[in-house]
Amino acid sequence: MAQHSAKQRTARDVQQQFCVSERLPYLTIRTTRDSTQAYKAHSHAEFSVGLMLSGATQLSLPQGELLLEQGDIILIAPQIVHACNPLADRSRSYHMLYIDNAWCCDVLSAHYEYPVRQFSCNINKVAATAGSKRFNALLAAFIHQNHDADALAIADYLRYLLCRYCTPQTINDVANPIVHALTQRLLQNISSAPPLQAMAQEFKQPQATLIRTFKKHYGITPKAFVNNQRVEQAKMLLKSGMSIVDVASEVGCADQSQLHRMFVNYTASTPRQYQQTLSIFDNKS
Repeated sequence: MAQHSAKQRTARDVQQQFCVSERLPYLTIRTTRDSTQAYKAHSHAEFSVGLMLSGATQLSLPQGELLLEQGDIILIAPQIVHACNPLADRSRSYHMLYIDNAWCCDVLSAHYEYPVRQFSCNINKVAATAGSKRFNALLAAFIHQNHDADALAIADYLRYLLCRYCTPQTINDVANPIVHALTQRLLQNISSAPPLQAMAQEFKQPQATLIRTFKKHYGITPKAFVNNQRVEQAKMLLKSGMSIVDVASEVGCADQSQLHRMFVNYTASTPRQYQQTLSIFDNKS
């Protein structure tokens, strides 16, 4: 079990794979081994569930920081800005599971017996237990064998985590009208988002005030928000089979190199790593 390693020069040096299966179509599993790569603060449209395999890492969330060690499980609700970075360049290994928000809301709707469209996590760290060891064993078996029984067991455990540690949340998109309006404008066309100076004039707000208000709400600046959304869209396009060059153009990058840098900054992986290892499960019997 590696606790430290020389710092990787690039994300290409990291051993990792992204996997999907027809048996669990709402789930993507990322496995990263002995990585010292750091991330910029970012968010995902999916519910993120992590499992620390070795080493330690620092999870940064809007409400504070958590130390995560071997066997700990991490829970991060959709759209929550976070970063999970190594300690003093020490390597760590982990699984990250990204579960479609719609599936999660369906599970919670059935559990609470009323429609759930948004949810939050009551806690973000589940300390290492026999349950996390079994979860790791299930993931390893599924990755290597892709059996129905393992898929069902993983689905059951994800339902358990949702119903045990997550709570329905009321959607309130207009809590801050300026932030809401700015968000909608930025999302209209993320490949060509309007300059912040023009947005400040449109909303009759000083640029610095607009940035500060937005960051207070989301935890990242408008520029970082747009880049994060570009990466999330790039993931979907790569998953669909679009070439990396075309994805770069589609999400508003000047060239493939800019997409590569952005992707590494926000995911600590390269677009090619993400694209090449998808659907690994579905080649198995």
